[in-house]
Amino acid sequence: MLAVVLAVLFVLGAWNPWRLVALQGNFGNPWFGLFVTAAMVYLALWLLAPVRNEAVQRRGIAARVVTVVVGVIGLLGWGMFGILFTAQTTELARSADGSRTLVVVARDTDNHQELRVWAGSGWATREVGVLGRACGSVTAQFAGTDAVELDTAYGSWRLALDPATGQPREVLGPRCADGPVPATMEP
Repeated sequence: MLAVVLAVLFVLGAWNPWRLVALQGNFGNPWFGLFVTAAMVYLALWLLAPVRNEAVQRRGIAARVVTVVVGVIGLLGWGMFGILFTAQTTELARSADGSRTLVVVARDTDNHQELRVWAGSGWATREVGVLGRACGSVTAQFAGTDAVELDTAYGSWRLALDPATGQPREVLGPRCADGPVPATMEP
């Protein structure tokens, strides 16, 4: 039963249509999920369906071998591609009412850092938008719940957020020195 629950959580974490931060952070790596689920299935097969006679119970042995092969594939995938699914987050600012948070997300694969807006609290925290690339040192504060004031090495800007959802109405330009541009494409 636990293996089924983990499999469902890892599938939801990789898919994540709700953009839940906790689901993405804890269950967003499908390779690790494949490995853990295969390990749990193997453990369940070993404990709940022991092979007592190898000549008669060939299906049980075949199920164990397939589970081990799937687990090894998950382990290799996690070792080679797992870094693509990990990121470090740093909270920069929180709105006065605590409903929105501005974070810097740094992927482990490159030096690219993004400014993202999260809405909600606890397990219900969702990512509502990306403000753009964080260049150099960045400090920020919320000006109410519908605007963010950024101070970067390249300038100071005020970016508008949708008052109802928190999605950015403006984002940082494609280059570090560019100011805010309208957010024409929604995430």
